[in-house]
Amino acid sequence: MKRSFLICALFLGAWGIRPGISHGQTLSPVGSWQVTILGSDKGTAVMTFSNDFTVSGYGITRKQFGLFTLTGNWAFNNKGDVVVAYVQSLDNVGTAFNFTAHLLRSGKFRAKGTDTAHAAFRFKGEQPADIPDLSGAWTSVVHRHGKSLHELYTVTVSTNFPAVFDVTGQGLNDTGSFTLDGAIIATSHNKLNASIDRTFGVDTERSSLFGTFKPARSEMRLSGVDDTHAHLAVKAAQ
Repeated sequence: MKRSFLICALFLGAWGIRPGISHGQTLSPVGSWQVTILGSDKGTAVMTFSNDFTVSGYGITRKQFGLFTLTGNWAFNNKGDVVVAYVQSLDNVGTAFNFTAHLLRSGKFRAKGTDTAHAAFRFKGEQPADIPDLSGAWTSVVHRHGKSLHELYTVTVSTNFPAVFDVTGQGLNDTGSFTLDGAIIATSHNKLNASIDRTFGVDTERSSLFGTFKPARSEMRLSGVDDTHAHLAVKAAQ
């Protein structure tokens, strides 16, 4: 599906979203939100709602390999809830999403929506709080197909995406050395979603991982799959 068509769908397909506060609506979504994605895919996103009724953001989910970005629009419906329509883009491929969010006075929202293929999603938004600092050097053991990969990571704070950490490094398996790079997005609840690419010579394997950061131990525990359908289990420590 062409991106131009998806952009048009943002304005025509969300059953009449429009700017304006209706029926005494006093809560506004304007600002940045930490969003947990549930349903047909699971992950974490950061969404920023602007006064000009646009929305932008980025995130990582379990079924995609990489950090996606999103752009779209929001408005109030006639019930005072927030209707959002956006295109999520990764590797030059766009997917249209829409959801309707009910804002809570506790600084949270709850939403339900669908994507282009009518897959169902739920979204839990909250005001961002302090996130863990993952920056530094890490040593990791990765279990894959009954074998172990030994990896060294350098993790740095992203200069482009708040709550995201850039990952670079190298590893060693039974056939030789390889390089790796990727990104980790962290939440204020120490939840992690990561996308790591491992390059073996001229071949690159992409992986999607999720797990937790254990601050008392300075440890990350992650699991997931790569694009060869191999399961991965990662234990990393500083």
